[in-house]
Amino acid sequence: MLVALKKSSSKPTPEVLTDYSRKVDFLKGLLEAEKLTSPTEKALANQFLAPGRTPTISNERTPASKTVHMQTKARGLPVDEKQSATELDAVLQHHHNLQEKLAEDMLNLARNLKNNTLAAQSIIKQDNQTLTQSMRHADLNFEKLKTESERLEQHTKKSVNWLLWLMLILVCFTFISMILFIRLFPRLR
Repeated sequence: MLVALKKSSSKPTPEVLTDYSRKVDFLKGLLEAEKLTSPTEKALANQFLAPGRTPTISNERTPASKTVHMQTKARGLPVDEKQSATELDAVLQHHHNLQEKLAEDMLNLARNLKNNTLAAQSIIKQDNQTLTQSMRHADLNFEKLKTESERLEQHTKKSVNWLLWLMLILVCFTFISMILFIRLFPRLR
């Protein structure tokens, strides 16, 4: 009926449609709670049901959905108080056990996190020490390379100087010897 009402040409305002949808959802939840077999489950399910929105009409004091919710809640409570107390104790004990297990799991997770953090801290310290040593070695190697580079540069300057003079002398000697050879041995035919 709600779907048909939403599709009709003379549909009510969106606020009224929303209110109707809430009431329909409440009734669906109420029917689902009635299908449960255990009185404790019925009582818990009824507590989680949310009654429809409070009315906007001033003369209506309690909405029908709230009244139905209160009646279902009262009907869901078992008559036998001992059985109710036993079931309630069992539920409370179950929740207490779950909370203890969760607390223990959280404690284990915290311990694991602490151990992982300490391990990571140790690894980072070792990496920092290795990096510092590598930087020192790199600086020493750079200084040695600079010294050797300067020495090589001086050596190449000296050898180029001697090599240049040697080549110059060789060229001059060759030139003079060619001139002498040409003067001493004129054309041979």
